[in-house]
Amino acid sequence: MVISDSSYAFVAFLKEAGVLCISWKLKPDTEQFRNIYWQALQFVKINPSICYYSTDISRIGPLDPEQEAWLSREYYPQVSDILGQDIYAAVIFSEGHFKALVNNYIASRLLPVHDFIHFNYFTEKEEAMDWLLYMQKGRDSAILAKS
Repeated sequence: MVISDSSYAFVAFLKEAGVLCISWKLKPDTEQFRNIYWQALQFVKINPSICYYSTDISRIGPLDPEQEAWLSREYYPQVSDILGQDIYAAVIFSEGHFKALVNNYIASRLLPVHDFIHFNYFTEKEEAMDWLLYMQKGRDSAILAKS
């Protein structure tokens, strides 16, 4: 199900997999960036059982520090308020971007940590989806075990 398709991003909900996907086509400006995430959040408000997400930034490279700060300080807390449960997010990088991150990683202590979001990072979309499906199966098994 297509949620949004613009010149700079494609947002879809893969119903069979239960995954909300954001794929960036072009580097967004601040307004475009926030708009895409607000559209995704509106969809999540209507479908609060969505706990699996994929963000493909392989075409645009790293997010700007301002974009990361906005996500961390404003967006993620709202997601937490709406869902009230852990979520799993696969981030897809280009191979070059991934290598640069690994080689030049510096932890930022300025942004809040959100323990309810479990991030994993990939260079292949298929691997990201496999991980999300694996996490779903593990979560479903845990829920059945509690019953």
